[in-house]
Amino acid sequence: MDIRLLRYFVTVAEQRHFGKAADILNMAQPPLSQQIRLLEEELAVKLFDRSSRPIELTAAGRTLLREARQILSQIKRAETLTQRAGKSEAGHFRIGITGSAALEFAAPVIAIFNERFPEVQLSLLELSSPAQIAALEKGSIQIGFVRPPVISDEISSRLVHQEPFLIALPERHPLAHTTGLRLRDLNGTPLVVFDSAEAPGFRELILHVCHASGYTPTAMQDGHQMTTMLCLVASGLGVALVPQSARRLALEGVIFQPVLEETPTVDLYAIWLKNRHTPLVHDLLTAIDDLRSAAALAR
Repeated sequence: MDIRLLRYFVTVAEQRHFGKAADILNMAQPPLSQQIRLLEEELAVKLFDRSSRPIELTAAGRTLLREARQILSQIKRAETLTQRAGKSEAGHFRIGITGSAALEFAAPVIAIFNERFPEVQLSLLELSSPAQIAALEKGSIQIGFVRPPVISDEISSRLVHQEPFLIALPERHPLAHTTGLRLRDLNGTPLVVFDSAEAPGFRELILHVCHASGYTPTAMQDGHQMTTMLCLVASGLGVALVPQSARRLALEGVIFQPVLEETPTVDLYAIWLKNRHTPLVHDLLTAIDDLRSAAALAR
C-alpha cells in the first residue's frame, strides 16, 4: 500500500471534504479524488459515503483511519529517531534534579522515557536548584527539575509536579504519634530547614508557611540535602517541613505527620534553555504530560 495514498486518505477523512483536503495537500481536487478511488479499488472497499454532506466514513473507512494513523505515526517516529542518530542527538541526555524530587517524581518519568527511547543514554544528576541553573547555562545538563523561583530571561520553565507538605518529627517528640498537626502546635521546637545556598526559594517558602501558620521556631538548624535534614531530625535537633515524597526515605527515628491546616503545595518545575528546546527535551516533557494525564484518569 502506498504511504502517499494513506496520507491523502487521512487528510480527507479528517476534513470530511475533498476540497478542503486538497487545499491542505496543495493539490487540485480532481487528482485527489482519483487517488482515493485508486485506494478503494486496491482495497476493494468503499471508504467514504459520498452521498452525505459532509462526506462520512464507511465502516471500512473508520477501520483504515485508525490503522493509517498508527502507521503514519510510526513512520514519523522512525524518521525522527533516524535523524537524531545521524546528528548524534540520540547519544547522551543529561538531566538535573533536586534530591527531594528524585524520591518520587523521577522514577516513573525516566522509566517511560527509557521505554520509548531505549537508544538514548541517560544521566541523572542530583543538584541543587541554583546548581542546575548554572549547569544549564554551561551546557552540563539539557533539562533540570527545580524548586521555584526560576529567575532568568534565558530559561523556560513549566510546572510538572505538586505535592503537599508533611511534618517530620523525631520519634521521641511528644507529638510524633498524633494523627496530624497544626504548625502552631510546634511552638517551642527548633526547625530544621534547607540551607539558603542550596535551596533559597524552598527555604523562603518553608519559613513563610511557618510564619503564616503561627509557628515561631526557637532556633533553626540548616541542612544541605533532604537526607541531611532528616538525619538532624532523627537526632532530635528539631522538626522539619518537607515534601510528602520525603517519607520514602523512611529514616529510622523519624515520624511523618500530615499538616492539618491548608498550606501551599511544594512545586517542581522543569527548566531548559530557551534556545535549546531540543527534541529530547520535548520528548521528556511529553512523557511527563502523558503520565499526569494517566494519573488524572485513574483518580
